[in-house]
Amino acid sequence: MSSQLSPRKNLNNIRILPDALANQIAAGEVVERPASVVKELVENSIDAGATRILIDIEKGGKNLIQVADNGMGMSGEDAKLAFARHATSKIASAQDLEGILTLGFRGEALPSIASVAKVRFSTASDENQGGTLAVFEGGAGGSFKDIACPRGTTIEVAQLFFNTPARRKFLKGDSTEFSHIAQVVTHQALAYPHIHFNLKHNGREIINTLPAEQLLYRIAELFGAELVKELVKVEKETGDYKLEGYVSSPIYTRANRSAQYCFINRRFVRDKVILHATQHGYSHLLPKGRHPVIFLDLTMDPKLLDVNVHPSKAEVRFAFQQEVHQLVSEGVRNALSRNEKADPVALESASGEISPLDTDSGERTVASQFPPTHSLPTPSRTIMKDYSVPPRRDFSEGLETLYKPHGTVSPSQGSETNRRQEPVYFDQKPMPVSSLIFSEFQPLGQLDNSFIVLQGKKGMVVVDQHVAHERILYERFRNAAKNKKIEVQQLLFPVPVEFSPAESELLTPHLERLKELGMEVEVFGKNEFLLRSVPAILKDNDHAQILGEIVGLLPGQENPNILEEKFADILIMMSCRNAIKVNHPLGPDQIAKLISDLEQTEMPFTCPHGRPIALFFDMEDMLKKFLRK
Repeated sequence: MSSQLSPRKNLNNIRILPDALANQIAAGEVVERPASVVKELVENSIDAGATRILIDIEKGGKNLIQVADNGMGMSGEDAKLAFARHATSKIASAQDLEGILTLGFRGEALPSIASVAKVRFSTASDENQGGTLAVFEGGAGGSFKDIACPRGTTIEVAQLFFNTPARRKFLKGDSTEFSHIAQVVTHQALAYPHIHFNLKHNGREIINTLPAEQLLYRIAELFGAELVKELVKVEKETGDYKLEGYVSSPIYTRANRSAQYCFINRRFVRDKVILHATQHGYSHLLPKGRHPVIFLDLTMDPKLLDVNVHPSKAEVRFAFQQEVHQLVSEGVRNALSRNEKADPVALESASGEISPLDTDSGERTVASQFPPTHSLPTPSRTIMKDYSVPPRRDFSEGLETLYKPHGTVSPSQGSETNRRQEPVYFDQKPMPVSSLIFSEFQPLGQLDNSFIVLQGKKGMVVVDQHVAHERILYERFRNAAKNKKIEVQQLLFPVPVEFSPAESELLTPHLERLKELGMEVEVFGKNEFLLRSVPAILKDNDHAQILGEIVGLLPGQENPNILEEKFADILIMMSCRNAIKVNHPLGPDQIAKLISDLEQTEMPFTCPHGRPIALFFDMEDMLKKFLRK
């Protein structure tokens, strides 16, 4: 039996990709969105020794990103090599990877950016000898010519992803993309307080920081002086590690990690080890679900750190992870124990201005190019501060403890005298109420000024007055908003509120929708807003704090209906803020009114957070324990 062999096919299918295509593939990792471009270009400026970096953005970075610096610039030959793949001045050998101290080192950023955008690049290392202009369009070739330009580098990136429409359509709205850019610039401004950063969006100035000697000045510029008052200083050094920075006191927290800034050798990182260690340092001091504000910089031997983990360089790997965890945890714990608060008075000069860095000390600093110093907010201004909810006692757990058996004596054990002397506790746990009619029970009064106690034929009901009132207010406010009948309280004196640049960009698109909820907010200067009205239900609350919590609920992504999606969360937060607090005495009429209003709600058994409103103690069980059955 013979077999016939099929003709052999050509198996040579491997080919070398063209440089333009290879750069576009690399751009998929390096250039995720406009903020990625800004990050790479600003890092190049910092590595070049710039003391002044100007960033101009149009349409969230989709139309234009321009970064100009006064760094060392490039020669004509270097400018031509800069856009070649893996061309870099920051490392020369494999050994250099073990001691990286620059922000960039891969040599991928410029060719990747040029492959997906229209790029205009001008640079000079000596303005007396002229500079070089390079123009690229989608990575194709590139033209070079000699020009006259000042020392430093300016790069314009226009029409990002113009030749990769599939990538461009995945970009979010302008405000969302710019909020990411503002966050990137905030990272670098915190890491390098001696550098002047100026960020504009569509001609509007968003960030304009002054060169400063201390991180504290930069924090005050970006986040307001009120935050600085709540920061405690962190300092710890051991072996090859040094930890410096500030963390907020336990009473100043936020609902998310948006205000946590961690740096390693001045490189912003998102590292689980450091974040976990910080949380561990606070131990039990933080309310559940709350997070502190963090500004920490860890300086360490670069040989103990691998930054070549991901193209974004935001992830790192430690040689001795446990040592880092212990250092950060102990540093935070010691700082909270010392409670060495930052002194806001030290931030202000006699004229009430931030003390800037002495511009005569920098070799390349040009004092006349810096804008006038910015005044810190005066104490009379309300700046966005504590977003925290005070720790709430878990009273249902307290009740369970109260009625647990503690050495209960059985009726068949011991003498009659012992049985009279030893108390008998309920071992039946109270049941969350899910079907009882509250009107069948008669109010008896309050327990610990926090719970309403009711009695009836079926047993006893204990109502948590705070969560009961929260349910009532939530449904009342929800119905009013649904019918557009929210009562509005105009503020006699509008409240000025200041946010970080990224938070301002998140808030601005939703001002009209907030007005429909009863909160009239208008732009008032750079990153500042005026709150002119609030829902009447919130008239006695901290209005700036309420607005801050609303901003904290907004995710960092573009969605014109995001306030609709977060509508319930906002109403829940407002209801919780205005509800009767624990340890608040109530009169008989107030108790009766609260129970009556509760019974008329659609869901009188749980609060909007899902916690039980009332616990039921069955009469049958009580009769058994008192030997009545």
